[in-house]
Amino acid sequence: MLNKTEIENIENQHRRGLILQNLKQKYPEGVDFVVLQKALELQGHSLSKRELASLIEYLNDGGYVKVTYFQKYILIITLSKKGIDLLDNLISDIGVNV
Repeated sequence: MLNKTEIENIENQHRRGLILQNLKQKYPEGVDFVVLQKALELQGHSLSKRELASLIEYLNDGGYVKVTYFQKYILIITLSKKGIDLLDNLISDIGVNV
């Protein structure tokens, strides 16, 4: 049986993959943070701004997305070439379930 931390890790891996899949729909354009948050909500993933920002920063650190900030807040998220490679299974990352 999985413990709470293991379940949260699996959920986060899945959510990161969903973020990339949503961004691919608008590639090469970016997606507004609030629009992405609403899209995920419609897919059954209600996330606070802080939770979504954390997932996006993980993807940014991995080079899968590019982030445009306004002051210290995430404004626009754009899928990168490396993010497309991940979605196309040309590369893999244990932290992202595509």
